[in-house]
Amino acid sequence: MSKWLVPAASLLGAGWFFATAVILGVVLGRWADDSTGLEPTFTLVGIVMGLAVALYGGYRMLQPLMSRLGDEPPE
Repeated sequence: MSKWLVPAASLLGAGWFFATAVILGVVLGRWADDSTGLEPTFTLVGIVMGLAVALYGGYRMLQPLMSRLGDEPPE
C-alpha cells in the first residue's frame, strides 16, 4: 500500500465529518426555527453546536494520524 494512502483517507474522512456536522447543525437549527418561530436563534445555535462537534470529533479522528506522523523519521 502506498505511503500516502492512509493519511489521505484519514483527512478525507475528517473532511466529510466536518461538513456533515456543520450541515446537520444548520439543518436542525432551521427546522427548530421554523417550528418555534424564533428565526435566527436556533440556526445560530445549530451552527455553533455543529462547529463544536466538528472540532472535537475532528481532533479525536486526526490525533492517531498526527502521532503516527510525528513518530516517523524525516526523509
